[in-house]
Amino acid sequence: MIRSIINRIRPDNRERAEALPSRVLAGWYLRKAAGSALRGLLNAPLLGHAALPVFIGRSTTIAYRRKIRLGRGSSIGANSFIQAYSVRGVRLGERVTIREGAWIQCSSHPSHPGVGLDIGAGTYIGPNATLGVGGLVRIGRDCQIGANFTVVSENHATDEDGRPSRTEVTRVGVEIGEGAWIGHGVTVLDGVTIGHGSTVGAGAVVTRSFPPGSKIAGVPARQLGASSDQPVE
Repeated sequence: MIRSIINRIRPDNRERAEALPSRVLAGWYLRKAAGSALRGLLNAPLLGHAALPVFIGRSTTIAYRRKIRLGRGSSIGANSFIQAYSVRGVRLGERVTIREGAWIQCSSHPSHPGVGLDIGAGTYIGPNATLGVGGLVRIGRDCQIGANFTVVSENHATDEDGRPSRTEVTRVGVEIGEGAWIGHGVTVLDGVTIGHGSTVGAGAVVTRSFPPGSKIAGVPARQLGASSDQPVE
């Protein structure tokens, strides 16, 4: 029964789970997820939508909870902060995992809310992610993203002499295609599209868009291998 429940919540871990005795599997998930599942249950009525079970780690702060929609089996790690005040809100698909220490901010002032954040089913984001959601941020299904991932989806506007404004910003948005693999410490700047199935090396700073199937690395990031489709404009 325990194995069946775990397989329903996390079907992506089915093969590894089958190799373990039930008592080991039960002990692991009780220690790892029981408290988070209870916090998810208690918070669910306060959210815009939550398909139980959802998992919320200890000492996690969620502001503007009605703007958040959580798919079944989604998880927000301990010591995270989410400020969801935005036009479209924050949506995590089924089995999305955001690990510990995430910082997600959709607006810095109610007069200028961000557009929103949408993360597709099965995507994993490692610890200490920083997502600045000014423009729309879309991350596709089944992405694997390492620790210390940063997205900045707005820029300060500049005047005719190139001087940045303190108050005016531009927002284009960021899109990461499904199945992308993104290494530790990657930064993605506003206006960037990373095509589906792309691989981004650790520490890269992605300042421009890349087509599907790209292999990307460096500061600023550049394409290392041939891609499967035409370049993204």
